[in-house]
Amino acid sequence: MGYLAAMDIELILSLIICFIFMVVGLFLGHIILFDSIVLGIIAGVCCGQFLTLHPALCLVAGLAVFAGMLFLQKTSFGFWIIGVLLSAVWAFIFAFFAYAFAGEDMIWFYVVMGLAFIGMLFLHIRARD
Repeated sequence: MGYLAAMDIELILSLIICFIFMVVGLFLGHIILFDSIVLGIIAGVCCGQFLTLHPALCLVAGLAVFAGMLFLQKTSFGFWIIGVLLSAVWAFIFAFFAYAFAGEDMIWFYVVMGLAFIGMLFLHIRARD
């Protein structure tokens, strides 16, 4: 019986690790799709929390944001606006974590923010090609 429980735990951990690798791979390889999915989920959740709409309407709103983001990032003008803005957002998120983990050191915040912005912009440009 203990062997079966250990196998179940091993299976669950393997699935969790595979999911983490899938998300990281999607983030690094297809950042445009990842951004669209994240913003669609955020829009659907915010629609339900702040507007108190029916969950089906929130799902439609999230899907509309997802499709709109994918469409906008396929255009040249939309790609540069959204790519630069989302690169800045991701850079701020990474810099905030660096700030928190480095003992609230602002130098780490600015260095990580600058490097992350350049890296995220590179990922957006690479994903567009």
